[in-house]
Amino acid sequence: MTAAPPRDPQVLAVRPVTDGVELDLFLSAELLQFQGHFPGVGVLPGVAQIDWAVRLADRHLSLTGGIARTFRVKFRRVIAPDSPVTLVLRREAAKGRLLFEYRAGDEVMSSGSVSVGET
Repeated sequence: MTAAPPRDPQVLAVRPVTDGVELDLFLSAELLQFQGHFPGVGVLPGVAQIDWAVRLADRHLSLTGGIARTFRVKFRRVIAPDSPVTLVLRREAAKGRLLFEYRAGDEVMSSGSVSVGET
């Protein structure tokens, strides 16, 4: 019996920033999210990027309660397997939003916002 593939990226470092946190992540090709999307050419699906942003914000900022009501996202570059990326999470408490950015060095790979809170 083989082990199930991991679902979460490896968190290499956590740094507090104004109104949020930066997380250095390593995205192993073994992650479930890369399997089958797309065969032969791994691409991190947008739904996984949003899911990780919400779950990691819940874990590191105690912000969302795990509930995301609406979201907006802009994809600028493909995030490939075996990539180190930095996920920047910032809260806009007055607007009930979580802002996120996935970066590779100085390059923004994707960015967006999630409305969070009670349903």
